Amino acid sequence: KKNMGNMVLVGNIQNNWEKIVGQGIKEATTVIKIEGQTIFIKCKNPTWKNELFYQKEEILKKIQKQTPKNTIKKIYLI
Repeated sequence: KKNMGNMVLVGNIQNNWEKIVGQGIKEATTVIKIEGQTIFIKCKNPTWKNELFYQKEEILKKIQKQTPKNTIKKIYLI
């Protein structure tokens, strides 16, 4: 049951990804999955991964605004 909730949450985040992070980041990333309280984000290349590493806190706050309280606490960049 918990996993189903995660799938719905992933879908919700994916559908709103551009609204959450903006077009530039949306074009360079893909939300892969949520495991526990960690969201996995695939970056299209190492340059983007490096760039987003420095924006993780900011992106996390934006994701948290769009999701239920205490759902996502960590970002893992791939």
